[in-house]
Amino acid sequence: MKTDSRWRACGFNLFLVLSLLSGLSGPSALAATDDLLLQTRLDQKSASWLIDKIRLLLINSELSDGMTDITELTESPVIPLEEFSDKPEWNKIKETITKVFRIDPKGAYLKIRIPKIYYKVHTLHARPEGIEVVDPTIRMKATALLQGVDIGLPEGVQLDFMIPNPKTKTADAYLTGTLKPVTVEVPRSLEPAAFGVDLEAIRDQEFRFKLIGSNLDTLPAYVNQHLEEIRVFGTASGQPITPDHLAINPVVVRLNSLSRSITFDEFKPLLQKHLKNILSSVLRQVGSALKESIGPSILKTVFSKTLPSALSISTDAIHTRYLTTLFSQPDRDQLSLSVAGELCTNELFVKFGNACAGHMRPHAPIRALSGEDRIRAAEEVRAKIASGGADVALSVSEEYLNRLLQTTIDAKLWDEMLKEENLELGPRGAFVVLNQAGGSPEIYLDVVYKGGKGLQSILINPKHPIRFPLRMSTKMEFRMRKDVPFLNISIRKVVSDAYEIMNGIPEFDLPSELIPGLRRKVASMILRMAAEIEGKNAVEMELPVFKGLGLENSWQEPSTFGRLNLYFKL
Repeated sequence: MKTDSRWRACGFNLFLVLSLLSGLSGPSALAATDDLLLQTRLDQKSASWLIDKIRLLLINSELSDGMTDITELTESPVIPLEEFSDKPEWNKIKETITKVFRIDPKGAYLKIRIPKIYYKVHTLHARPEGIEVVDPTIRMKATALLQGVDIGLPEGVQLDFMIPNPKTKTADAYLTGTLKPVTVEVPRSLEPAAFGVDLEAIRDQEFRFKLIGSNLDTLPAYVNQHLEEIRVFGTASGQPITPDHLAINPVVVRLNSLSRSITFDEFKPLLQKHLKNILSSVLRQVGSALKESIGPSILKTVFSKTLPSALSISTDAIHTRYLTTLFSQPDRDQLSLSVAGELCTNELFVKFGNACAGHMRPHAPIRALSGEDRIRAAEEVRAKIASGGADVALSVSEEYLNRLLQTTIDAKLWDEMLKEENLELGPRGAFVVLNQAGGSPEIYLDVVYKGGKGLQSILINPKHPIRFPLRMSTKMEFRMRKDVPFLNISIRKVVSDAYEIMNGIPEFDLPSELIPGLRRKVASMILRMAAEIEGKNAVEMELPVFKGLGLENSWQEPSTFGRLNLYFKL
C-alpha cells in the first residue's frame, strides 16, 4: 500500500494540535471538554519554558509583541557642580559668574533634559516565580528579562546650567548645551536586565493580561554597570560620541546700552572633560526612564494584548478550533489547562465559519470511558510530573483523535491513497483505541477490498468486494530538518493475525466478509500485502510555525485509560 503527497501534506492534523499546544500553557478538567490537557510543573524552569514557547509561537506565526514605542523622560536628572569644585576650571567659572551676574554659584547644577526617547527591545522573557490559579483568573509574580535594547534620543540631550536666583529662590538656566540626536545600543550579548512584575490574566473567551505592578529598581544600576559595553553614538554620523558633539550656546548679557556675549570657553572644557560622567548620568536616567515609563509601557504593550483562548488553524482540507475551558491545580506545584477541540472540513468552514463543527456528521465514541478512567488518566499525568519523570505533559483524548480521523475521512484525504490499492473504507472508517500503557498507539481500519491483478482478480470480484478489519501499531516522531521541525508517522507493524481478519473484531463492530471456503487463503494474502507497509511513512509534515519549541525532545506514552500522553523533560 502506498502513501501519496496529498495525504502526507494534509493528513493527521491531530499532531498539529499536539505540537501547537506544547507551546501554550497548562491542563486538566475531567469533563467532556478534556480533549486536550496541558499540564506543567510550576517550578521556575518549566513555567518559564511555557511562556517562552508562547512567545516563540507568536513570533513564528509572524505576530508582533509590539515592544517599540516613544516616551518622554519623566524626571530630569541633575549633576551638582560641587563635584567639579576641585578642578581649576571651576574657579574661573565661579569668578565670571560672580562678577557678571553678581550671583553666588553655590548650589549650581547641570540639569539634563531628554524631550523624546524611542526604544526597541529585541527580546523580552518572563520568568514566573509564583502562580496562583482561581478559575478564570491566573495571578503571576514574575521576573521580566530585557535583552538587546536600542534607545534613540531623536531630539538629542539638552543640558541646562542652573544657578539659584537669590530673589526668586529658584534655579534659573543661564547656559544651555546640546548633544544632537543620540543612539544608545545595549548589546544582546550582555546578560538580560531583570525587573519584577505582577501580572493577572483573566479568561473570558480571551486571555486578558493586566499589569498589576512592577519593580524596576534594578535597571538604572544595570545601565551603570554596563556603561563600557553600551554603545553611544551620534545618530547621523554613526560615530561614537566625542566632546566635539557638545555645543554650548553663548549667553548674552546686557549692561546699560552695551551687550556682551559670554561663551564660557572655560566651561566647555569642563563639560568635555566630564562628558563621560554626563553620559553616564544620561544612561542612568534612561534606566530610570525604563523604570518610570518605558518598563511599564513595554509590559502594558505586551500584556494588554489579548491572547485568544479560541485558537483556530486551517489547512486546505481541515479547520480546527481549540477553546480553553478550565484552569486547575492538580497538585500544589502543577498548573493544568483543559482545552476542547472542534473539527470540521475546510469546505464546511468556508460555508459556516466557526459554527461548522455543528454541521459535521455525528460521531459516536468508539467505546465508553468511565469517570473513574478519566480520573485515573489525570492521576497518571500528575504522578509522572510529580516524580520528576517529566516537566510538561500534553494529554490527548481517544475521543478527540477519533473525531479527527473522521474529519480526515470526510475531507476525502484517504480517497486517492486507497483507490490506488483498490481499497475503500467501510462504514466504521478508521479509529484508534488507546488501552495499552507503554505500547504503540493502534489504529483500526474497516477495509473494503475490490481485488487487484492476477490471482486476486480470480479470487475477488470487484462487484462483490471483501470486507475485513486491519489493526496496525504506529510510531510518531518529531525530527529536525534545517532547523525546521517536521512530524513523521510510520507504520510500526501489522498487529492483526489471520484469525482476526477471518472473524472480525466484534468488540468494535468490525465484521469480516471474506469469500466462503477461501477465507484462510485470502487472509494470508491480505497479511502479505499489509506487511509491505511495515516501517514505511504514513505522514511526513513540516511544521515551521513550531520552530524552536523543542518538539524533537518529546516522547509519547499511550495510557490504559483512553489517552495519548506526550511528555517533555526540560
